[in-house]
Amino acid sequence: MKKFKKYGFLAAILPMMILGSVNSFADKKTPEDIILNAANNLFSDVEKNKKVYENDITAFYVRVDEILTPIIDFEILIKSIIGKKNYQETSAEQKNRFKIALKNQLIRIYAKTIVEYSKSKITIISSSETKGFYLVKTELSIGKGKPAFQVIYVMKKSSDKKWKIVEVVANGLRLVKSLRKSLLPEIQENGIESVINRLESES
Repeated sequence: MKKFKKYGFLAAILPMMILGSVNSFADKKTPEDIILNAANNLFSDVEKNKKVYENDITAFYVRVDEILTPIIDFEILIKSIIGKKNYQETSAEQKNRFKIALKNQLIRIYAKTIVEYSKSKITIISSSETKGFYLVKTELSIGKGKPAFQVIYVMKKSSDKKWKIVEVVANGLRLVKSLRKSLLPEIQENGIESVINRLESES
């Protein structure tokens, strides 16, 4: 998946990962609390265990998985990526396999990136709620001479009444749109089962 390896795409999904949440953060009252507290927690964890992760990146895969799963609404994500018609025609088993395969693909691609940019700093600029969506606008400074960039987290309450991320926009680059542009043509040409098999084989 060549497009997944481009820095621009990583710039969009890296903040989503480092702002992941564990249960204690998911219970916070506001999306701002979830984002800020989780970011500080994970930055601290990576910095503390950086040598371990650099020597054995698989140890970090588990940590990233624990952080990613609770705060991403994968049902909305998958539906947006493959389109409403394909989603309706896809079995529950295929949807679950697609979710797991895509998640594993992303984890393996940018786990090293997260470790590399462990000294990143986040600042919340503003937030607003409209039509059931909560937008948290932030600025992420990743250091190493690279310019800071703006990241907007679009969150929505899921069926379990917890705020979850449904879109990430980094300097105008939309995560879901990038995934859709990368995967949908392949799905249309080869079918969802073929794409799932490929993703699973690369995990």
